[in-house]
Amino acid sequence: MVELEDDKRNALLQMDMWQIHDVAMFVNSYLTLDVSYELVKGKYMAGAPILICVSLIRDTDKENLDDDQTIAAPFYPPEKTANQWLVIREHSMCQLHVIKCITVSKSLFVKLEFTLPKGTHSLKLNVICDSYVGADHYLSIDPINVTEGEESNSAEDASNEDMEESSTHTCP
Repeated sequence: MVELEDDKRNALLQMDMWQIHDVAMFVNSYLTLDVSYELVKGKYMAGAPILICVSLIRDTDKENLDDDQTIAAPFYPPEKTANQWLVIREHSMCQLHVIKCITVSKSLFVKLEFTLPKGTHSLKLNVICDSYVGADHYLSIDPINVTEGEESNSAEDASNEDMEESSTHTCP
């Protein structure tokens, strides 16, 4: 529809000028994201932090450098921006491991950290839009095999090792 000539599109839609304007406003404000993730490689142990780096890039109009993030919601009284909920879940255990609310202007890189118990875990990364139906993303994460955590002589040693280990992981 977007690539049709104006007169052909108007004849096909059979809308007046105001209706076409409303449709164009909605289509231009609809949120389209490219979502990818990277699971930080390593030895996954029970109770130790696991890090996933999520990349979200908004498909924006390259001509409009000051891209307005207000959603098209004429019956919603205040102005609203589209938020995304990043959720890492495990269906087999009926458990949510991470929930984080974000707003993407052009691009955003988010680190999500969580822990898992011993065993093999099949996780899903869901990116849920709070403003538009059909703008959600559902990604499967390769199964993660988590081994038993190592015993430590003191709680202080374990906390120092955790801090050192987590500080070495970086997202792109």
